[in-house]
Amino acid sequence: MKRIVLGCIIMLMLPKAALAEHPHENPELQKPQPESSIETLPLDELAALADVYAEIKKSYVHELTDKEILDGAIRGMLYNLDPYSSYLNADEFAQLEETATGDYAGIGIEALHLEDGIKVMAVVADSPAKAAGLQVNDLITAIGDVSAKGLSDVEGSDLMRGPPGSKVTLTVIKAVNNKTETITITRQIIHTTSVRYELLEKGIGYAHINEFQIRTANDLSKAISAMEKQNKTPLAGFILDLRNNPGGLLDGAIEVSDLFLNEGIIVSTKGRLPEGNDSYTATSGDILGGKPMVVLVNGSSASASEIVAGALQDHHRGFIFGTQSYGKAMVQTILPIHGGNAVKLTTALYYTPSGKSIQGAGITPDTLVEFETLDASENGRLATRAGEVLNDYQKDNQVMAALNHLLATKSSDTP
Repeated sequence: MKRIVLGCIIMLMLPKAALAEHPHENPELQKPQPESSIETLPLDELAALADVYAEIKKSYVHELTDKEILDGAIRGMLYNLDPYSSYLNADEFAQLEETATGDYAGIGIEALHLEDGIKVMAVVADSPAKAAGLQVNDLITAIGDVSAKGLSDVEGSDLMRGPPGSKVTLTVIKAVNNKTETITITRQIIHTTSVRYELLEKGIGYAHINEFQIRTANDLSKAISAMEKQNKTPLAGFILDLRNNPGGLLDGAIEVSDLFLNEGIIVSTKGRLPEGNDSYTATSGDILGGKPMVVLVNGSSASASEIVAGALQDHHRGFIFGTQSYGKAMVQTILPIHGGNAVKLTTALYYTPSGKSIQGAGITPDTLVEFETLDASENGRLATRAGEVLNDYQKDNQVMAALNHLLATKSSDTP
């Protein structure tokens, strides 16, 4: 048995081409390989792995399938590399793709999962949730027959999502009157945006990006155009809020940075393989026409958020306000593997235009502004973290600090 298991494990370690169903149809596989290109397999270590596999299969207190054991082995192998490399099964891979595109089948809300239920933080325009009357600050206490109290983000999302056309029944405590209602919603494909925006006083624009997706730069461009149309003149200044933004797609961060830069390197990457070494340069054209801007960051601004903040800071295009960012400068590449699964593997480190790596250090704000918990009780809630009160920006001290800076800059520029 050990010989069979060892053979299976060795096959998993070989390059993808060696697992082709019909290797004789691939002429490249028939060519003799140079001796230097063939890596020596660590047979002793693989034999030890096979022994452990066999003992788990035979003696572990709970009976496990071959898939469960091998999936665990793969996850363990990646877990020991760094905190960001991981194994994605087919469902996790599909969910990651949904996050990247911003499209999914569901009801169309952004939610905060709390101990007493799921609080509605935002309702997507033209969504089933909007049509059913769900509003910001409504509290979902049950999804069907399942209590929503204490549900994790994944558990709550899984219950509310489903095939387009299917129905889900929610028990909701309405924020406006504190009454409990039962609402049935028909799921549909939701086209979300990662950008929320608002025109503030005296022609200052504000936009919050919660995650960098494929369409983020396009959505941000549309948001700025909409605010300029509302303002009936170009914006006098702009606040880009990247607080509590954990990252997302590298391309999304590059495209957003490019909206505000005319030239120069946005970010460079350095890896072990040649394809991991690259630099990305801005193209001509600043969507704001050089008007002043402030970028807000905090300890939960990571990865792609730090690429944007670092690029705008190094090129002196924007002032950074807030608190020290998270400090994640590792680039993960999604590599599809057998069975519809994927590996998220760290393949490079990224560097700001000045050549600085922020891994473990983060972006240091030009102006340090600690977030203060502000009472927003007239809106039926309390601001417990940065960026949470978007319907009343005057309750957010970091936004107000950025706004006052831009208004002062605008005033000093006036003849």
